[in-house]
Amino acid sequence: MTIDSRFQPVAKLFFEQGSALPGGSSLAIFQDGKPVLNIWQGEGNAGKPWDANTTSVIFSCTKGLASILAHRLIQEGRLDLEQKVSFYWPEFAQGGKQDIPVKWLLQHKAGLSATRKNLSIDEITDGHTIEDELAAQEPLWEPGTAHGYHALTFGTLVGKLVHNITGMTLGKYFDQLIAQPLSVDAWIGLPKDNFKNLAPLITDGKRTPTVAEPNTDAYWLSRAMTFGGALDHRVESFETGFNNPKLLTAELPGAGGVSNAFALAKIYSAAATVTDGIRLLEDETLRAATAPQSTGPLKFESQTGPFPVLGNGFMLDVPGFKGMLGKHSFGHDGLGGQNAFGDFEHRIGFAYTTNYLQSGAEEQLRQQQLIQTLKEILI
Repeated sequence: MTIDSRFQPVAKLFFEQGSALPGGSSLAIFQDGKPVLNIWQGEGNAGKPWDANTTSVIFSCTKGLASILAHRLIQEGRLDLEQKVSFYWPEFAQGGKQDIPVKWLLQHKAGLSATRKNLSIDEITDGHTIEDELAAQEPLWEPGTAHGYHALTFGTLVGKLVHNITGMTLGKYFDQLIAQPLSVDAWIGLPKDNFKNLAPLITDGKRTPTVAEPNTDAYWLSRAMTFGGALDHRVESFETGFNNPKLLTAELPGAGGVSNAFALAKIYSAAATVTDGIRLLEDETLRAATAPQSTGPLKFESQTGPFPVLGNGFMLDVPGFKGMLGKHSFGHDGLGGQNAFGDFEHRIGFAYTTNYLQSGAEEQLRQQQLIQTLKEILI
């Protein structure tokens, strides 16, 4: 473990949180390209203590990794936010989508937060059916007029652009550009020989199924999380949830990444500042990526605020709700309490992962308390 004395208050809080809950968790912070905190606690795989090699499902933190890849292509001039999606993906022009620009995919404004067709586990893991359905269908709302959280489809949409530009799937491009050069345990498509370090998901049991009339707001919200039946509210299920190995070996870059805090913090550090000789994104790229693009009420959701704020792909700082360090922070949280972000003003990479998934008002409380403690140290 690594605990720089300056960050001892964050470590103290982390261990206090963990002592009161089942499962395990990991926390890491990089500053100026160096690890200043790398700690873990609790139970990992097969009843063994969580250790430096333990990994877990990171859910929507995977979207942040996909966004790093998209902005790398933008930085290299290979992807243009203003260009039509159909320029890179001709089949996408079906269903009246021929004029949707790339930026609306990253801003959750494309009207494609769910598939209209019910899909099975086999279909969502075959590497093409989700793409085919999204390319063929009409949007669920007029694109560009509203934003709605593309919980599982975001990764597929961005991943198809990555594939058509690079010739590699998003998971393979991630491995080549980021995971291997940084020597980190992070995958979008977990190799079968790496399941030995995977901590199985457990939950507080408070998530409930959605029963809704077709074409209502609740109906489309539910489909955004389930593909109409392939998955359900039991996210810890070994059949219809993310303990199913089939979901994790497939590439589901909206939610299926596997990693730990050290790896994620190092990746965001390399996005924000030079880390092990690697700088993934330039400050100019990050300034454009972190310009607020989507906020206010989300399509299909009944909310009074506060609301998340999204840039192009990344979640941004919303103090007291989706807090990070400030306007130069960029990242993404994940179901059950995960979070990972970078900050190019403070040259920070931060990540918290856990296999014990909470729900409701407390879902993101642990990582938000840790970030607030970090903020008090730095600012």
